[in-house]
Amino acid sequence: MRLVVGTNFDDSLLEKIRVYPVRYVFGSETRSLTGHGRASFVLPEVNDEKLKNHIDVAHSYGIKFLYTMNTATLNGKEYSQKFIEMLHKEIDKLNNLGVDGFIVAMPFLVSYIKKEYPNKEISISSYSRVYNIREFEEYVNLGADTIILHEDDNRNFKLLRSLNKFRSSVDIEVITNNSCLWGCPYRRTHDIISSVTSSEDGVNNVWFEYPIMFCATDVRNDLANIIRMRWIRPEDLHHYEEIGIDRFKIAGRNKSTQWLLRAVKAYSEGKYEGNLLDIVSYPQGRAVPKVMKKVGGPEDYDILEKVYVDNTKFPPNWLGYFKYNECETRSCEECRYCDVIAESVISAEGKSPSKLNLSKIRPPIDLIPRFSKNGETEQ
Repeated sequence: MRLVVGTNFDDSLLEKIRVYPVRYVFGSETRSLTGHGRASFVLPEVNDEKLKNHIDVAHSYGIKFLYTMNTATLNGKEYSQKFIEMLHKEIDKLNNLGVDGFIVAMPFLVSYIKKEYPNKEISISSYSRVYNIREFEEYVNLGADTIILHEDDNRNFKLLRSLNKFRSSVDIEVITNNSCLWGCPYRRTHDIISSVTSSEDGVNNVWFEYPIMFCATDVRNDLANIIRMRWIRPEDLHHYEEIGIDRFKIAGRNKSTQWLLRAVKAYSEGKYEGNLLDIVSYPQGRAVPKVMKKVGGPEDYDILEKVYVDNTKFPPNWLGYFKYNECETRSCEECRYCDVIAESVISAEGKSPSKLNLSKIRPPIDLIPRFSKNGETEQ
């Protein structure tokens, strides 16, 4: 087992996780030239000095550092010679600060970094949305050292098994604990929002990523969507190890040290006896109800704070169902497997999902201007 862990830049985190099989940590400065995969307002303040010191501490524990340049868009800046020169200086600076590699989503950045620093490790971000073997091959041909599959692929065992042929030339990494909706229609918008709010010349004054509100609405209207999410339980890692995947990403670079340590411990030990949402990102229930209170939105989302997913109640080999059924070609309404699991493991206010009798709601889109200061964005 090899763990790749998002860092919150607390040096004590590194000291605490070094006893586990953590091989890499990843993160970035708060805002960066290219932007990255997390909105700046949810991340700690990190400058060159803090980045250098944290990398040095990681290296002292034998942990490598990967710098996230996984923006989903450069807004066309790659056409600018001035930007190319700035990018060259940025990569030189990061190399001198000691980064061991980069996590990127755009083929342009893969090619550019490999040209400048061919020995630096390149991980292809889940933002690249690699969904089939042809896309996988293309990134291998570009020179990728690791491909991080999007969590939507986590239960596509037919695809995962087919990637075995590449194990001698590229690492395969899966994400354990993101809570993106299965088949999310908001994902690409969310990727772009995160990217443009984390670049130095991007959108300023935004303090909440509105696609999460849409996502939370879907979860609120059907709690079985939590089961449909492609997180991996610590107890189920063996399904991936059996097909040759042993590199697991633990997301959460906006989380506390205690939260990250709990997740690392659970996945290292292959066991967690409690609320699965304690180790899964779950911004739908942690952030959205608080945001609604802040902007005077509806109280309908409060129930999401009370959801408990009992990790001890999952049926043995429940994940095996996905090895023989393809969600990509079958409607959830027709299948209903996740609904059955939800009734067994999910509760809120002491009730199973079917007993809550929640009326359906729509996302309050009129609130979106309130998610920026003064109802405007600045660039």
